[in-house]
Amino acid sequence: MNDLQKQILDGIQRDFPVTARPFADVAGQFGSNEAEIMAQIRELMAEGCIRRIGAVFNADHLGYVSTLVAARVPADRLDEFIADVNRLPGVSHNYGRNHTYNVWFTLTMAGKDRIDNCLQQLRQKHRINEIYSLPAVRLFKIQVNFKFESNTDDDDNQRNLSASNQTTATPGHDNILFEYQIELIRELQKPFPLVPRPFKEIGDKVNYDEEAILKQINEWKTTGLIRRFGALVAHHRAGFTANGMVVFEVEDENIVEAGNVLAGYSQVSHCYQRPTAPDWPYTLFAMAHARSQDELNRIVEKMVQQINPKSYNVLLTTAEYKKTSVPYFMEDDG
Repeated sequence: MNDLQKQILDGIQRDFPVTARPFADVAGQFGSNEAEIMAQIRELMAEGCIRRIGAVFNADHLGYVSTLVAARVPADRLDEFIADVNRLPGVSHNYGRNHTYNVWFTLTMAGKDRIDNCLQQLRQKHRINEIYSLPAVRLFKIQVNFKFESNTDDDDNQRNLSASNQTTATPGHDNILFEYQIELIRELQKPFPLVPRPFKEIGDKVNYDEEAILKQINEWKTTGLIRRFGALVAHHRAGFTANGMVVFEVEDENIVEAGNVLAGYSQVSHCYQRPTAPDWPYTLFAMAHARSQDELNRIVEKMVQQINPKSYNVLLTTAEYKKTSVPYFMEDDG
């Protein structure tokens, strides 16, 4: 990966310009030109470093409900179970982790009842009772932003977040979407055009003019319907090979303070409070990413020193079974 590619990745993960000529605007940040930026992004996509460019939607703003599912799957049923889970269109991420709860996946559907029914079907078909839904109780952080230009110590990378970044999870926002807006959401989930005026090309497909589509996307970013518009990076290919879901058992009265501390780590991409389950006392979840196992160990050690949990565990990623985006309004998910 060359220096310009590192700059591009650092710049467009969260702040891809929603403008008439976004690649020209990115080029202006780095003293390059529009054609060169598009060529470098094409190369990053071909190498698998960028999975896609586009909108990351807030599921609850679209009327969907999301949960994290933990499953304890016997080895002799693992392959069949994974195949069935991966076939569910509402499953965007599915990982193997080094724990007796060895399969973890995210499930997003149009209603909690659908999720409950889907999980019950999995329990019955595979004869596994230990499949638990762990929806977010409180969100502390969602900020997937890997740094490529430097590899400083976590003391330098850490930043403080105020309590205003913490919100209680309340599914079911009452956003009323018109059919033409739903059609735009569908189009924004397709591969992003690598052309000088990509939003004009998108708009032409859904009968939006360019100015209207830019206004609509930026409005959705402001209201939170779009959480971010940017590049989704394949962190393994980009050098972040040590990844773990770090979970903590924290007293209820300390969980907000502890969650905000963990959210302050730049190496933490996701941080949530979630419910407990049988043989699972952990309520605070943080996804941490590092370039080596030693670096990850140092980050976890510092976290433990700072928040002083009753207990903790590090569930390393042992397998990536599925990683994609949820297809909102694409097909029936249940």
